[in-house]
Amino acid sequence: MNQILLVNPEKEIFKTLELSFSENGFTTQWTGTAENALHLIAKKKFDLVILHEQLPDMTGRKLVEAVINLNAMMNCIVISALSKEEFHEVYEGLGVLMQFPLLPGKADAQRLFDHLARISRISNQIQGVKGDRIP
Repeated sequence: MNQILLVNPEKEIFKTLELSFSENGFTTQWTGTAENALHLIAKKKFDLVILHEQLPDMTGRKLVEAVINLNAMMNCIVISALSKEEFHEVYEGLGVLMQFPLLPGKADAQRLFDHLARISRISNQIQGVKGDRIP
């Protein structure tokens, strides 16, 4: 995973995240609208989309649904002020990877890196088990 699409009308909120991503080998691209994000996703391979829950042309939930329709394996992170409980209610069943605060920072990027590392370890363990069973 190394291509990240950032979706929010205010690019400045991603400044710290972009630096952390760059330092860890990730490439980012920014857009300010859901419509443009969907256009970019249809044309280019992204591994992760980080989006704000309130965009000028669409809600975060609707964008996540549209992204999943384009690519069911796309990982999404939503920037949201909702409580954990409210967030779960709104995004349940959509496979959202995690919630970021309204102004995500270095600690949030590290939390994402840690989460991705855990997923990778689990995936490797599963692959190892599957490999052990193949005659």
